[in-house]
Parts: sequence; structure tokens; C-alpha cells
Amino acid sequence: MNTNSASPDVLNEMTGYVLYIRTGEGTVRRRSSHPVFWCYESLIPYRHEELLSGWPEARVFWARPTGPSIGIAPLRGLSRLD
Repeated sequence: MNTNSASPDVLNEMTGYVLYIRTGEGTVRRRSSHPVFWCYESLIPYRHEELLSGWPEARVFWARPTGPSIGIAPLRGLSRLD
């Protein structure tokens, strides 16, 4: 999303997310240091929260509770969850 054209009210409600990937073996990888998308709606289907340690973000929300999964983490400093 081009945030240059968004209104300040919308930007205040939006959160940037970074993409994470979890392998079947449980290895977690951070895929980007840039927001992959912006959202001000529900995190569904990313509802399985896991606290992160050793990563810039404090938590990630996985699409699946276990096994391989795609996750999104609120970008540190932009999230109202921090």
C-alpha cells in the first residue's frame, strides 16, 4: 500500500506486518525487514499467537497452531500491540 496517499486517520489505525515462516521442523525465519502489508482489520486467519525471542518483533500470529505455517508479526514501532 502506498501510505503517501492515505489519510492520517487511516494511518493511525493501520498496522504494518512482517512476514515470518515456520517450517515443519519448527525453524522460524523472518522474511523481510519491510512491512509486507498494512491492515486495520481482523488478524483472521492469523490467530495463533506466539511470543518471539531474539527477533525484532515481540510476537507473531500464525495461520496454523503447529507445523509449517505462514505468520505475520506487527512491525515493531508501528503496532499498537507493542
